[in-house]
Amino acid sequence: RNNVMKIAGILFLLAAGSSLPATSGFTSIAPISGTASRVVGVKSSPVGNINHVRSSQQIVPSLATRTSSSTTRMATDDDDSVTKRIGFGHSLSSFLFVATALGICYNGIGGPVGLGLPLYAASGPYLAAGVSSTLESAASAGRLGSDTYKRLALFLTEFNLCGLTTILLAIGGTTLRQQLFYVLSLASLLSLSPTLAGYKNGGGKLFGDIGGVIKEFFTCKNLNGFIYLGGTWFVAALKVLKIVDIVNLVIEGNPAKTLATRAVRLGRLALLTGTMLVLKSAADRDRLEGTTFIDLNILSSAVFGCMAFYIKTIRGALTPLVYASAGFSAFTALNAINSMIKKSKK
Repeated sequence: RNNVMKIAGILFLLAAGSSLPATSGFTSIAPISGTASRVVGVKSSPVGNINHVRSSQQIVPSLATRTSSSTTRMATDDDDSVTKRIGFGHSLSSFLFVATALGICYNGIGGPVGLGLPLYAASGPYLAAGVSSTLESAASAGRLGSDTYKRLALFLTEFNLCGLTTILLAIGGTTLRQQLFYVLSLASLLSLSPTLAGYKNGGGKLFGDIGGVIKEFFTCKNLNGFIYLGGTWFVAALKVLKIVDIVNLVIEGNPAKTLATRAVRLGRLALLTGTMLVLKSAADRDRLEGTTFIDLNILSSAVFGCMAFYIKTIRGALTPLVYASAGFSAFTALNAINSMIKKSKK
């Protein structure tokens, strides 16, 4: 009987030992079969399991870090690609705007109205070329998110939309003047894409930015800003008069080509308004020594000068409009010179 009890006890221990899980850290009691003992009789180390968990935890963050770095590099590459395309688009359109301006001046030499009209006509593409070049530099420097460049992009877009209408003046024409309208419409079209892409890339929000522009029309913080604001309102008033002129032409049923000539002039006034507004904002912040604002002062001075010469030519007298245009031309030129002197001393 005692032998039976011993045998029963041994069998119980065998059954209990073989039922323990392999990860428990205990060695199971080998069963009678040698083959079975090789399967379930393997000792597992608790320390080994802990090290395995730790190494897994180290691998997972490492993979996540590498994935994050790869994603960041891909995003940076995409941004660089977009920036290069924006810069190239502005560079190409700027070249075409300059070519148009030079062509208009060349075509106007020896004309019946003198150089007043062609110079003023060329000042629009010239200003657009300068603003495009400014936006190209801003794209390369990663500064398109600044309010300055977002506002310039908005007003350049307005100029480009007006410039697209010149295709109506070019269709069916063979003269140099009409062919120049082809170039201007092409330049305006090519300028639209990088301008809008740059505005979007800079985080532009249309309604918010328009609200900011409107606010700038009613604020100034110093004397310089006040004079720039006066120039802004002066050009904006001429712009409104041009819109009224276009509306009257539409009501009278004038042909599309007539409307296109007015649209080109409207675009020039729109871009000059934006340039002066940006300069006003810079004056409020005492930032006129910046390269961007020096360039914009030079551009504005040239356009105002051409405007004064044109009005003097067609009116044949020194009218208040001539004095006002010449005054703003001198003011912006002097500010550009003063800013360059200050910048050279730093």
